[in-house]
Amino acid sequence: MCSVSVRATGEVRLGPAVFLAVSAGVAIAFQVVVNSVGLRDLGLGGLIGISGATTALAGLAWALFAARAEATGLALLCAAVSGLLGAFILGSIVLAANRAGLAQTLSLVIASQLVFGLAIDRLGVFGPAVQGIGTLKLVGIALILAGGVLVVRA
Repeated sequence: MCSVSVRATGEVRLGPAVFLAVSAGVAIAFQVVVNSVGLRDLGLGGLIGISGATTALAGLAWALFAARAEATGLALLCAAVSGLLGAFILGSIVLAANRAGLAQTLSLVIASQLVFGLAIDRLGVFGPAVQGIGTLKLVGIALILAGGVLVVRA
């Protein structure tokens, strides 16, 4: 659960999920810029290949120190699909950012993530508990979508 708490001293304390989510958002913005620079010299295939190899090495290093999970057929299939999706995402965002700009691209990416994320949570695709769609969630997504439209049209 994402949590933000304020202590009696006025100190704001972010929960680990909030910190990780914000850090990932900042990293994505930087990654798009780095990828765009790399695309110029490497081309799309070279960029995806080197990026994928780096991700694979980082994952392998993590796996060496993590608890040993059972490598079922489904788990391996999910890992392979994740890699293919990562290559598609990387290529799509880099190409779109080079043509339409970083702010417009990330606005559309974030808006689509929120809409489909809400639908996936509502259907309970990745967990036993189906998440409700309340008025505040819908208003929040509408405001983000409206901001995305303003960025795209500007």
